[in-house]
Amino acid sequence: MTGQNIIKPNSGWVAGINHGSHDSSAVLLHEGKTIVFIEQERLSRRKHAEGESPSQALSECLRYAGITIRDLDCIALGSDHEALARWLGLSEREKNTDLPYDSFEHLFAGNQIARADIPPIMRVRHHLSHAASAFFPSGFDDAAALVMDAMGEDASSTIFKCAGNKLELKSFYNVEDSLGFFYEAASEYAGFNKMEAGKFMGLASYGRPNMKMPIRPDVDATGQIWTRRAHANATGRSGINLRHADLLDYFQYHHFPYAAGLSDELMAYADFAASAQHALETCVLALARRAIEETGSRNLVLAGGVALNCSANGVLARSNIAQSIYVQPAASDVGVALGAALLASAELYGAKFSPTRMTHPYWSLEDTDEHVARALVDAKLVFARLSNEQVGKSVGDIISNGGIVAWHQGRAEIGPRALGARSLLGNPGKRQTLIKMNKIKERELWRPLAPSVLEESFEEYFDGIPNPFMIVAASVKEHVRNRIPAVVHVDGSARPHVVTKNANSKYWLLLNRIKEKTGLPIVINTSLNGKGEPVCFRAEDSIRFFLRHDIDALAINNFLVEK
Repeated sequence: MTGQNIIKPNSGWVAGINHGSHDSSAVLLHEGKTIVFIEQERLSRRKHAEGESPSQALSECLRYAGITIRDLDCIALGSDHEALARWLGLSEREKNTDLPYDSFEHLFAGNQIARADIPPIMRVRHHLSHAASAFFPSGFDDAAALVMDAMGEDASSTIFKCAGNKLELKSFYNVEDSLGFFYEAASEYAGFNKMEAGKFMGLASYGRPNMKMPIRPDVDATGQIWTRRAHANATGRSGINLRHADLLDYFQYHHFPYAAGLSDELMAYADFAASAQHALETCVLALARRAIEETGSRNLVLAGGVALNCSANGVLARSNIAQSIYVQPAASDVGVALGAALLASAELYGAKFSPTRMTHPYWSLEDTDEHVARALVDAKLVFARLSNEQVGKSVGDIISNGGIVAWHQGRAEIGPRALGARSLLGNPGKRQTLIKMNKIKERELWRPLAPSVLEESFEEYFDGIPNPFMIVAASVKEHVRNRIPAVVHVDGSARPHVVTKNANSKYWLLLNRIKEKTGLPIVINTSLNGKGEPVCFRAEDSIRFFLRHDIDALAINNFLVEK
């Protein structure tokens, strides 16, 4: 970690920021405790917030806590762009043009903030931030942290030994062996863009892993994963581009349908996707074994974009390589804001450092009832105001009878998955509901939707590890698959989201009502957003989405609107 000035602990407040070219975010901690976490895309309504400053997200965090930027002891950045510029081979002038993201003008764009008010800034390396974002919220005393993504400065996969307040780098893989870049190239070959890895993962379930892939598990700890080494020594962006082009050429020459990006014929790529997914999983398993061996801990925490691959996480969970596995919901680059702030807080506050164990994802903003009522009136909607119990009962009845409900409640989730705060909900017992919900969201009809399930009923329906963040795939038990056809994927899997009363009492009441009405303790749960847009965030977002689509009801705070 590097800082601009000597940092003196005073107020206990630290802000963390992800400030790169996409997924900007801000987090506010007090002596390590998580207070608020906001993704910039939710505010700007531009998915992945590409090129956007985190300034607005930071301002909203400060407003939520009732403090100003002058109250911060430190701002921690989740990447070290000086180190990245060195790896890319950029001159100082080129860095200012190509990597302007840690400049005052970018970090605080649009805010009336004087340079003199800015607290000391600490830069934390990207993978170290990722590892901290997974370890400290896990609640483990010690763990092996495995970080896997496209790249962070000069690394693509790293292993850290975590104990107490310390994280020690044990192993790393260079960018030329990036699992993230491999999966991005494979996704592009099948007609998806680099931000659509989740679609590619879903397509893999329709195919057979019968094709040889140009990656292999590093079982001998050689540091090499890619088998194609022609451009392994090429540096900077030109090296990345050369390796990407080489992979696409390889796929087109060796793999059916021998042409890249035929988006009108996606199912032709099913076997290819299955093969790429299987190759990724074998590499992840090898890395996990290495992490456990090198750190001596049986607890494994995961972060980075690859850690959002639910299917790989499910295979890892079933392997018993680790005794316990933890993946926090914002495992992608938005999460480095949290990790950087946690590391800065650990360094500044010592014995006072008290990180929050993250057992739920509800760390963002919420709407007051007054704000919601005003928004509903402005939209000229007729609504009823209900108690918590009445909301659960009424919405449960609508869903049990086949209705689709937009559900907007409390503080919004962090991360890419809707988890019962900004969700679109339906009846899992009817396959037709899956079709209708995919049409509402303008999703491909072959893509699966996930279930939320009462914690106490998980083992009745699923084989796997209960997970509160919809981030680990499980197998649906064969004898119940025909009871919940709308949430069973073609391979018999699902991404269950386990719901507890402590984490989300209103959502738990809703699921309990559905169980009373249908006998199923499960609801279809997908994110409340349409194609190409971020998950709904403020009341106005959810109201607009409700009005645009064929949705039967909107439950927003304790207000219910029915069409």
